[in-house]
This record gives sequence, structure tokens and C-alpha cells, in this order.
Amino acid sequence: MKQLIALLAIFSLNIASAQISFGSKKIQFSTKSIEQLEAPPEFKSFAEATQWADLVAIAQVRSMEYDQVRSLNSKGYAFLNILIPYKGSEKDEPIAVLATGFDDNVCYFPDGDNEGERYLVFLKKAPDQESNVYYGFKPYCQMQILLSEMGQYMLRTPLDTSSIKIDESLVVEEKFRDSHAMLDSTLWTNVSREEYASKFKCKIIQTEDDINKFFHLRYTQGVPIYNIRPLLQLEYKAKISSKQI
Repeated sequence: MKQLIALLAIFSLNIASAQISFGSKKIQFSTKSIEQLEAPPEFKSFAEATQWADLVAIAQVRSMEYDQVRSLNSKGYAFLNILIPYKGSEKDEPIAVLATGFDDNVCYFPDGDNEGERYLVFLKKAPDQESNVYYGFKPYCQMQILLSEMGQYMLRTPLDTSSIKIDESLVVEEKFRDSHAMLDSTLWTNVSREEYASKFKCKIIQTEDDINKFFHLRYTQGVPIYNIRPLLQLEYKAKISSKQI
């Protein structure tokens, strides 16, 4: 009997210490107030963002659980999976990005059709939360990654921020084979459509049927991710110490 009790205690300890895995079920917010981090200043480089962040990676959105007030996101989680870890995570690790409030820089991820969108993310550990729950701040929490015509990861440019400058020699014209490289702008005004196309170097595509006209914007530029990685200026740590040799 004593052996059985001891085994049950060890089993419970292992469960409590294991890293949480996120599913699609709703996660309830704690009744206690959630401690929030202050938004970072505008970063002038990817290296500055990397130094600030606890986690840097290319991650893919799996699902979102947001509460809404009058059709606006008010709080909740986005659940992501790590595709390429750069700092503070492992490949295929599930993480959650916590968001609360209505400020413009709060990291709510957009609803997406088809396959989950991929992003280069710079995230900060969320205080008093599970080990793989993070805060993010736009635009650094969701820099869009698109698949090139050859299936390579590319950081879509121009970026959503003008504070980080990218050498124009790294930017290439690309025919993305990614469903998220196209935006439906049918309901936009002509002015809004043309302004967005000019700002983000999009091609305006017009189609029509017997009744309606349809407009889409297609991104046309990006930087191969292997050219972005050196700009992160990652600090590598030895996997073994002198005591292990």
C-alpha cells in the first residue's frame, strides 16, 4: 500500500512539472489581475529586438481563443507551434501568446483561412503564467513569413514598421505560392486599396463574373530568411562545459 501511495505521488509530481501542451479547448483566465508588461521602445534593428526578447522564432498559428467586446478582441490566447527556433524555444514546441486590452500594439493575431499563418516572432515571457506563455507587441510579434515559389521561408517586405531598416540589396521580387500572400480588398475603397498597394508594394488583381467585380492585393517582395538570420546577431552558448570534457 505504501509503495502504491509513493508511486502515485511521483506520478503527480511528473505531471505538475511537465511543460503544458495547448489544445483547442477554451482556457479560462485567472480571476486575479493579469500582470502586463510595458511595451518596448521602437527597435532600430533585428538585433535590438532579439536582445529584448525571451523567445525568437518562426512560428505558425494553430488556433485562437479570444473574448470580444462589441466585435473587438478584448483578451485571450493565440496558440502557436515553433517551426524554426532561434532563441528560447525548441522546434515543435507549443506556445501561447497572451493578449489583453485594446491598445494598437496588443498582439492579437488576425483570423486566417486555410493553413495557419507563419510569423517571425519576438516575444517576452508573461509574468505569473505557465513556462510557455508569452506576451507580444505589434509589429514585433507578427512579422509575416510567406512561402516563396520554391517553398522557402521569406520575410515579407516592406515590414509593418519603418523603424527597422532592411538593406534593399537583400529584397527580391517574388511570386509567392502562399495563400496568405493574397488579400481580398473587394470591399475596400479605391483610395484605400491604392494606398495599401503603394505602401506594401502589392499588385492589384481585378477579376469579375457576370455580376460583380473582385479585387485582391498580392504581395510581391520579400527577404529569404537565411539573409535575416545573421541580422538577429544571436548569441550562441556552448552545449558542453569544460567539466563535461
